[in-house]
Amino acid sequence: MGVSKKGKRKIMIDGNVYWWFAEEGAGGEPVVHILAADHSFLADCNMYCPVLRITKDSRKGVRDLVIPFDVSDRYAAFTPKYIEELIRIGISDNFNTLGGE
Repeated sequence: MGVSKKGKRKIMIDGNVYWWFAEEGAGGEPVVHILAADHSFLADCNMYCPVLRITKDSRKGVRDLVIPFDVSDRYAAFTPKYIEELIRIGISDNFNTLGGE
């Protein structure tokens, strides 16, 4: 089954296709959702919280990753560069999970 492309933006990283979109979270904060085209990766990130919540990853499982920069100071909005950085953090083996896992 494919990914619905309506309202989503496409980004390619290392030959893999990802789709992303931003929406208002429950508390009014901007939240971005990222999904791999093959459904192997699904992540969410609140603009004002330095955590990338990975809710599906076929290679590494579910986890919360610390983002190594201050999100609110670095970007005023979700940009393709910011989304690329989030995806690279999510697929990398070099970033720390919360709780010391």
